[in-house]
Amino acid sequence: MTTIHVAADTTVPADRVLYAARDFSARRADIFPAVSVPKLEVHSEGETAADVTEATKAGFGDNWERCDYDWSQVDSVIAMVTASNVYAVPGSSWEIRAIAKDGGSHVEMVWIREFQGNARGRIFGTAFRLFGNRIFAKYGREILANLERVEAAG
Repeated sequence: MTTIHVAADTTVPADRVLYAARDFSARRADIFPAVSVPKLEVHSEGETAADVTEATKAGFGDNWERCDYDWSQVDSVIAMVTASNVYAVPGSSWEIRAIAKDGGSHVEMVWIREFQGNARGRIFGTAFRLFGNRIFAKYGREILANLERVEAAG
């Protein structure tokens, strides 16, 4: 199992950061550029949870995951992977936490990934272990920059 932790501060208030993490509209790709909106499918959504499939272009085809999203806790959104063509189930998740700080917020993102034993899982699992920290640190900063830009635009 590989865990990647990214922490950064943003000018965006915590409630807006967490809202973006559970916003499954077309706006999602504006914040999370790895998400392919045409492949985004919301199976169900309630007041504090959703069942969603998302995909990311990954070289030869897509990496997709179906997640149970939970935002019942006041300062976090957790996505537990329930099915995927690359990630092992159980064992894979993503969490974003945001706490108010200086008019903005302190944000932590944690990716926990276990990979399937198939060829796709082995390839992406190796890349994740070798380059994941660098890639996801950049991706986390990109998410926050996108959120700041979208929030500033109104």
